[in-house]
Amino acid sequence: MVQVTHLMVVLGTCTSLKKVADAFTLTRPSTGLSTGTPHYSTTSLCASKRRGKLGNNIALNEDGEISRIMTKKEKMGRGGSKMNNRRGKSSGSGGEAAISPLLAEWAKSDGGAEDAVASSSSSNNGASAANASVFSPFQDDDKSFKAKKSKQSTIAQSAAQSEQTNDLLDRIQETLSTPNCDVPTLLSYISSLVQVGSATSTNANDQILLPTLKSILSKKATTNSSGEVTTKTPSYRLQWAGSDNSICHIGTSLHKVPLARLQEIYLCLGYNRWELLEVIRILGPFPNVRNTLKGDVKLEKKRGGFGGGGVVGAAAVNSGTGREGVRLTIAYNSMIDGTGKEILAGKADNVKYVMLDVWFANEKAIVCTVVPSVDDDDGECGDPLMSGNGEKVLLFVAEENLEEELEKLRAA
Repeated sequence: MVQVTHLMVVLGTCTSLKKVADAFTLTRPSTGLSTGTPHYSTTSLCASKRRGKLGNNIALNEDGEISRIMTKKEKMGRGGSKMNNRRGKSSGSGGEAAISPLLAEWAKSDGGAEDAVASSSSSNNGASAANASVFSPFQDDDKSFKAKKSKQSTIAQSAAQSEQTNDLLDRIQETLSTPNCDVPTLLSYISSLVQVGSATSTNANDQILLPTLKSILSKKATTNSSGEVTTKTPSYRLQWAGSDNSICHIGTSLHKVPLARLQEIYLCLGYNRWELLEVIRILGPFPNVRNTLKGDVKLEKKRGGFGGGGVVGAAAVNSGTGREGVRLTIAYNSMIDGTGKEILAGKADNVKYVMLDVWFANEKAIVCTVVPSVDDDDGECGDPLMSGNGEKVLLFVAEENLEEELEKLRAA
C-alpha cells in the first residue's frame, strides 16, 4: 500500500512538470498535414542577426583559445597595420598600369604595338627626367629690367651729386672766409650748386627736389628707451644773405633797432613746421636776445624756371636748360621774444605770410630766394640768383650742434 502511494506521488509530480514545460512551448500552426508526432520550435525575435565587434577585442592563441583581451592602443595598432597592408597592396599593385582584357587582346593582334607603347613611355620618362635635371632661368621682364637699371643709375648719380655738393660747399666756405669776398664768384658757386643733378631731364629733377624738401620738413626727433635723442630734426644756419632786405623778409627786423647787431640766424625744420631763431646782440652790458618765429609751411611746385644763356622763365623749363623750383609759403602764427614770452597771432588777420622759392634742398644745404614783387624791374623774368648781384639769395648750411652754438652765444 505504501509503494502504491509513492508511485502516485511520482506520477503526479511528472504530470505537473509536463504542464509547466508545455506552458513555455509554442506549437507550430497546423499545415493540413497530420503526423504522429507534434513539431515544436523555440521562440525567436523577428530581427536580422548581425555580427558583434566583441571579437575584435579578443586575442586568440594557436589553439583558438582566448589568450587575453587587447588594449585600446593594440586595437589601434591592429587597425593601422591593416590599413598599412591595404596601402601597401594598393601601392604595389599600382606599380604597373592596369590594362583591360580587350585592350590587351587588341595589342596582341596589332603587331609591334606593345613595342611602340613601351618605347614611347620610355622616351617620355627620359624627356621628363631631362627637363627635371636641366634648369632654365626665367627671362627678365622688360619693365623690371628697366626699373633695375634706372635704380642703379640713380644710385650712381646720387653718389656723384653728393661728391659735387660737398666740393661746392667747401669752395663756398673758403670764399666766405676771405675778407671782402668776391660776390660774383660766390654766386657762380651757388648757381653750380643749384644746377647739380640738372643734367638729366626736367621731370627727374622735379621728382628729386619736391620729395626731398617734403621729407626734410616731415622729419621727427626719435628717442631710445633711456630717453636719449637718437635722431634730431634738421637744423641749418644762415651762411650768406644777398641783402638786408632778404633777412628782414624772413625775420623780425629787430636787428635794425639802434645799438642792436644781428649775430646769427638758425633754422629748425621738422613736424611740418618752420622755426626761425634770431640771435641779436645789444651793445653795452646787456645779454644777447633770442627771438623765435614759428609757423606752418605749405609746398607747391613752381611753374617757372631759370637757366643759363639768357633762357629764363617757363622757356627755360620747356627747353630743358633750367629746372623748376618749389614755392614755399610760411604762415607765422607764434613768436617768442627775448624775455621768453610767447605772442600768438590770434586772429587770421595777424598771421604773417612769407613766400620763398627753393631751388636746392638736401640735408646739407638749402638755397632759396625771396619771391620778387610786382614793383621789381626784373619781376619773374630775371634769374633770381644773379639779379641785383644776388640780393634775393639766402643760403642755409647744416648745423649739427645747434645747442652748443646757442650756449656759446649765451642764447640757449
